[in-house]
Amino acid sequence: MMLRFTSYSLAVILFATAFTGCNSSPEGPPLETVTGTVKLDGSPLPDASILFKDPSGENKSYFASVKEGDFSTEMQPGNWKVQITARRQSKDKMVDNAEGTGKEPAMEQYLPAAYNEKSTLDINVSSGEENHFAFDLNSK
Repeated sequence: MMLRFTSYSLAVILFATAFTGCNSSPEGPPLETVTGTVKLDGSPLPDASILFKDPSGENKSYFASVKEGDFSTEMQPGNWKVQITARRQSKDKMVDNAEGTGKEPAMEQYLPAAYNEKSTLDINVSSGEENHFAFDLNSK
């Protein structure tokens, strides 16, 4: 009797789950593909991160990784503030390593603040259009 009840309960749960999934709609607004390049002093930035933030704070932020100067992500249309960060090992600052057994070079942000914490960069992502952006950054 217990086995039949368990089998019946499992069948009901699977049936309900299958139909619930069929009626659900995608969450959030439609997304657009956004691609681009990031150069520092004319050369592709080898490794960095880009954060796309809604200036109004009403929408979620989006993220992209930069590899060898190229990035690609999907995000909703609109105006976005852009923050680009890139880190490298410090030449002179040391910190304790994770194991606590010694020191290792600290990681440092090496792009000027105008590209990240005090960003002056922005983009406008359009629906149904090519959204390719080029960021030509200067280290000075």
